[in-house]
Amino acid sequence: MQRALLHQLRTGTDRVMRDALLLEDAMAGVGTEDRLLLNRVVRMHWDRNHMQQVKAAYRHKFNGRDLGARIRGETSGDFERALLACIGE
Repeated sequence: MQRALLHQLRTGTDRVMRDALLLEDAMAGVGTEDRLLLNRVVRMHWDRNHMQQVKAAYRHKFNGRDLGARIRGETSGDFERALLACIGE
């Protein structure tokens, strides 16, 4: 319940940071949730301006770590290339 309420609050106050946190959540811990990561990246890539804002928010939130570098570290092959193309790298 707490996670759902926080998600709703972030949606209303800071969509960009919410999306940056959702991307990190899909890659955090042991193993990447590939389908979840793909879903979130594709959903965000339709609005290029929003994607650029999400990348900047990600870099700010996670101490200068680049979203593209994080994806490269968690994925490989065609899947990696597809995700990087979606985020504009």
